[in-house]
Amino acid sequence: VSLRKSFFVLTSFLFFINCEYLSNKPRLAIARMQDKYLFYEDIQDNIPIDLSEEDSTIFVNNQITNWAKKHILNDKALINLNMEEQKNLLNLVESYKSDLFSHYYQEKMVKASMDTLILDNELENYYNTNKSNFKLNQDLVKGRYIKISGDNYNINDVRNRFKRFKKNDIVFLDSISLQFSSFSLNDSIWVNKDIFFSKFPDIKTYIKNNIVKKALFYQLEDSLELYLIKINKSVFRNDVAPLDYIKPTLKQILLNKKKLEFISDFEKDLIEDALQKEELEFYENN
Repeated sequence: VSLRKSFFVLTSFLFFINCEYLSNKPRLAIARMQDKYLFYEDIQDNIPIDLSEEDSTIFVNNQITNWAKKHILNDKALINLNMEEQKNLLNLVESYKSDLFSHYYQEKMVKASMDTLILDNELENYYNTNKSNFKLNQDLVKGRYIKISGDNYNINDVRNRFKRFKKNDIVFLDSISLQFSSFSLNDSIWVNKDIFFSKFPDIKTYIKNNIVKKALFYQLEDSLELYLIKINKSVFRNDVAPLDYIKPTLKQILLNKKKLEFISDFEKDLIEDALQKEELEFYENN
């Protein structure tokens, strides 16, 4: 069924209307569907300000068409759905409305009143109690690397400082990092082993495994570059995940537990308060 045959009329619409004019004149209707009207001010705030005149007209026409479709479908539904179907839908609407209001209020109270601080000892206790639930599905390493041109004049100093890696060495390496084609000096975080070694495609698998298992310093040189690699720690698939690796996950788990406990206590307090004020009564069945 075309929109023209659905008993609504779209009035002609002039898009660029002076705001001062609108404030002093009656509301401008831009569409009618039986006894329902769409006014320009209803869609005015939805119109992007950076559109061309042509695109603005297209946008407004789409808004009008969508408004018309919504009201036509709603009217047709009221005509063609029987009373039982309408009743069931209204019950769903009321239930959803109630759930939506309740959820929004609970979230507001959680943000306003719940203690979100998770202490380190809480994380450690939960981790130690539930270690079996935190098995890895990947190999992880803590390591550092540098890729540097083979003819770099600092190459010997870079190699020695990279291996020694004292505080002053780190400062020095960081200060000349623009000379490196690629590098990562942060060897205190866990990284997927395959991602770490993807920077060195020429290193054979058995050598990678040896570097990881023995926490070796390793260097590889090709015709262009020198690769310096040092693995500090490693853990493997099916090992228990290190605490510092899963701390963010643990924190979120504990926050969710706190949230559920807070909401449960909050709901109990609401019931108790309503009972004390005699706003709520429970009747025993005889």
